[in-house]
Amino acid sequence: MPHTDRMKHTNTLFRLAAAVCLLAALPAWAGPPLICSNFQIGTAKSLPWKSTNGWNGVDSSYDTTRLIADTLALLAPSTPIKVRMETMRRAAIYSSRQQGLAGELTARLMARTLDAEATGDRQPQAWFDAGYFVESLRQATFIYRYDMLSPAERKQWVLRGDKPGLDGYAWVRKAIQLGGKDMEPALRLMEGYREADLRSEARRP
Repeated sequence: MPHTDRMKHTNTLFRLAAAVCLLAALPAWAGPPLICSNFQIGTAKSLPWKSTNGWNGVDSSYDTTRLIADTLALLAPSTPIKVRMETMRRAAIYSSRQQGLAGELTARLMARTLDAEATGDRQPQAWFDAGYFVESLRQATFIYRYDMLSPAERKQWVLRGDKPGLDGYAWVRKAIQLGGKDMEPALRLMEGYREADLRSEARRP
C-alpha cells in the first residue's frame, strides 16, 4: 500500500475509533438522542443540572436570564466536544421552557459564525455549536410530539414542532470540513429525527 494511502487509512481508523469512544459515552435512553442522552462529562463545567436517572435534570433555582451569557461563556474554543454537546443539550431543555430563549441563543450562536466568516478565521467550533444547537431544538420538539412530559411540563414546553425550523446538519458538516475534530458522531445522532421532521414539514399544507 502506498504511503499516502496508508496515511489516509490510518486517519480513517482514528476517526472511527474516536466516534466509537464518543458514542460509547452515551447511556441508552429512549427518545431523541440530542435531548435524552446525557453525556458523562465528569467534573467539567457546564450549565447547572441536577443528578437524575432520566434526561431532565433542570435546576429550578437556576436564573434562566443568565442562560445565553452562561452558554456562550462555556462554549470556549478549548471546550471539548462532549462538554459542548452536553452544555447545548441542557441549554435546549432550559430554553424549551421559556418563550424567546431558543431563538435568541440561536441568533447569538449564528452571529459567531458570521464573525468568523467576516474575519476569515477558521472556527469549526462556531459552526458546530450553531448547527448542533439548532438540531437539539429540532429534537426537543419531539419531546412534546411524543408526549414525554407531565401535563404541567407539557403546558410549559414551548418547542412543539408546529413551525418549520432551521437545519443545522449542514453547519456541522461545514465544521468538519473546516477541520473540526471528533464531530462525526454528532451527525449520526441528528440524522433520524432530522429526516422525520423534514418529511413532516413536506406533508404540511
